[in-house]
Amino acid sequence: MSKSTTPRKGGTAAAKPQGGQQPPRKSARAPTPVVYCGPTIPGKAVQFTTYTHGLSSPLLEEVQASPVLKALVVPLGHLPEVRRQLQARAGRYYTLYCKAQEIR
Repeated sequence: MSKSTTPRKGGTAAAKPQGGQQPPRKSARAPTPVVYCGPTIPGKAVQFTTYTHGLSSPLLEEVQASPVLKALVVPLGHLPEVRRQLQARAGRYYTLYCKAQEIR
């Protein structure tokens, strides 16, 4: 007798979709919103602006030219901590903010 090659119930083989269709792919992850927390740069960026689909071209140029400004583009979830440090005038983000003001 020949053995059957079909998986048993509860087997590990994945079921093939009917009609040659591909299984639906998981959608690409949505981009993480980021916030620019540096000083306002006239004509390029305003402090605390949120970007959901990438930085604007003028800000992107500035960020690529300055590691300090790049460090001041943070995920939206970090915004409360950044604002707390700027208000308290202490901490890593406050130090970066002061350096960014010297650059501008």
